[in-house]
Amino acid sequence: MPRRTNPVGESHRTANIHAPHRQWDDPGTWLWATPDQPARVVFRDLVVSEPVRDDRWRWAHLDHVGGRYAKPEQVSTAIRSPLRHFDAEAVSSRVRREVRNREVHLPPVSTYRWWARRTEAVNGSIIDAVSADRPGRMVVSDPFAGGGVIPLAAVMRGHSVYAQDLNPWAARGLASMLALPDPEALRDGIAALTQRVLASAQAAYGTVLTDGTPALVSHTFRVAVAPCTACGRQQRIFPHALVSLTSRVERNLPEAFLACPDGHLFKGRRDVTAPCSTCGEKTDPARAYTPRRVITCRCGHQDRLEDRAKATGLAWEVVLVERAGGGRRELSLPTPGELAAAEAEHVDPRMQLGTIPEGQETAVLRRHGFRSWEDLYPRRQRAMVERLLELAPSCSPDADVVAALKLAIVGSTEMAGHLSRWDRYYLKSYESMAGHRFNFTTLPVEPNAWGTPTSGRGTTLRRLVQLIKAAEWLKERTGGRLRVAGPVAASAPTVPAMLGQDVDGQSLDRPDVLVVVGSSQRQLLPTGSVDLVLTDPPYHDDVQYGELSQPLQAWAGLTPAESGGDAVVNRATGQLVAAGSYTALLASIFRESARLLRDDGHLIFSYANRDPKAWAQLLEALQSAGLRAAGCTIVHSENETDHAKRNVRACTLDLLLDLVPVSGMSVAKHQPIVGDTAEEEFLGIIAEYVLAIGDLAGNWQEEFFEAVSAAEFLQPRRGRR
Repeated sequence: MPRRTNPVGESHRTANIHAPHRQWDDPGTWLWATPDQPARVVFRDLVVSEPVRDDRWRWAHLDHVGGRYAKPEQVSTAIRSPLRHFDAEAVSSRVRREVRNREVHLPPVSTYRWWARRTEAVNGSIIDAVSADRPGRMVVSDPFAGGGVIPLAAVMRGHSVYAQDLNPWAARGLASMLALPDPEALRDGIAALTQRVLASAQAAYGTVLTDGTPALVSHTFRVAVAPCTACGRQQRIFPHALVSLTSRVERNLPEAFLACPDGHLFKGRRDVTAPCSTCGEKTDPARAYTPRRVITCRCGHQDRLEDRAKATGLAWEVVLVERAGGGRRELSLPTPGELAAAEAEHVDPRMQLGTIPEGQETAVLRRHGFRSWEDLYPRRQRAMVERLLELAPSCSPDADVVAALKLAIVGSTEMAGHLSRWDRYYLKSYESMAGHRFNFTTLPVEPNAWGTPTSGRGTTLRRLVQLIKAAEWLKERTGGRLRVAGPVAASAPTVPAMLGQDVDGQSLDRPDVLVVVGSSQRQLLPTGSVDLVLTDPPYHDDVQYGELSQPLQAWAGLTPAESGGDAVVNRATGQLVAAGSYTALLASIFRESARLLRDDGHLIFSYANRDPKAWAQLLEALQSAGLRAAGCTIVHSENETDHAKRNVRACTLDLLLDLVPVSGMSVAKHQPIVGDTAEEEFLGIIAEYVLAIGDLAGNWQEEFFEAVSAAEFLQPRRGRR
């Protein structure tokens, strides 16, 4: 909209809003400015010089972006939450589609592993809601950047982004994800890596199908072996008699590999009790051999699995392989050549990945005999990953291409060959941190670390294909390559100007994204430089991000983050267990984030937790940080059909909280719409206290616990133990 000059030369410092030369356009933009002053300066300084006789033309507050000035009848003098523009029902529908296949809806998230990512559907809609009140380019900050969805959603919409996380793996992954190079440059780098590694991959995994077709081993199955602590008999510790179907369950074919009670593997049917082809022992496909992690020896003695591992240690024997070649896959008992290649005695991996520390999630690894991160990987897998990391720097002169290749290689290590379990019905392996936990199984599968065209989740090859999709998607939506700076240490000097903003009439060459690594108790932007703080803080003790990321950090050569700055309660290490420590840390980070906000800025984030204590500590932290509630709403957040969430009262909804800095202005608080499900009722009770942030007083904690603890959502299910 072109600016119009003041025909009478009236001072911009004092103005009568009834002056005839001032006009409104249809969208509500003020069409007046002085010849020598930009509209935003004029509007900022306008004051009413005489009483207003008509309430329809009451002077209103200026939107700071672009010289916008709303029609007085459309504006309240109270702060209003942008969540009033947020269509929770429509967004929830989008969330349900997104969480069922994140890689299709948001391909860049496949570039690096993170846990409990929130959706673009929610975060993008929040940004759109804020933009409805302040059009133009905003500065968006995320002090818990983690999985990178919020920075991604912001840059997709043309905003400047400040992203910070304590975890170096998250910071490295985020910077590489947003700095993905041109797809053609990435293709060239992948082609070079492929050419250089094929000979090594063939030597490590080369084989043939049973009909003689050249193939590669795509998965190698190992079973834990340990002697009985009573009789000393060596025992293969299969978890179930049914080891694997030979084709996916939807094909409805009966053939399967079974393990007899003596540990012999043979081909049978999934639905028929049959004699073992080696010893004749009858084998029931439905039988579980380690119920409740207890092993029963043929002598009758029982050991807990972890006690057996502690007493005698666990060895690993190759018992089954999957081959891929000629567009086909087949499961088979291993040949002598495949056994020799799997044991790889001639292979000498050199990288030392470090000791597995005591922790809440690492405890399961240590209980079963793992002491160093390299213990999670067979020698062949370690050697192949090392070889790929050695080759990557020579594959491109573009540093961002090399960073992307390394990210894919390191990402493949989440499929740890002594830890990843096999889905015996759908014939696929799972990440060793699936379900936000380290998973231990006595029947792990080692993937082909390079990969095959037809089989292998999470392999380097599969990840490289996803990188190209991510780069194409990102280029299409951003119009080109993003300018990404960092990761920069949180100890660096404060950034002198707002990202991507004009300073003194000059456009500074600032990055689209600044990535910072380190505790968000110190953030690098100046006071009052941020329009929106949009974030997703850790949910108390739900996910131990630091522990889960440590094997990835080790492979990437990153120094683990200082645990003291991690806003996650960890009872095993004592982190933030002391009374008030979790609250104090969150308050410190929220206070620092509030410092960055403009006077009319908003801090918005999502939160979910079943523990009333976690909610109480969060509310106390927000109030201590000098924030006031402006609104909240309830939105769908998780895939309720996920196997980990079925038949349990897991959280599938988030509460979105909107906070503003304490000021003298009143707040018109946005109320959530609460449905009639148990979880919605639970969040509705919490919302009443959320909306009181800034005014919480007296014995509110006692009242809060009494109200929330009575919610049906927290009660044990009837008929369940």
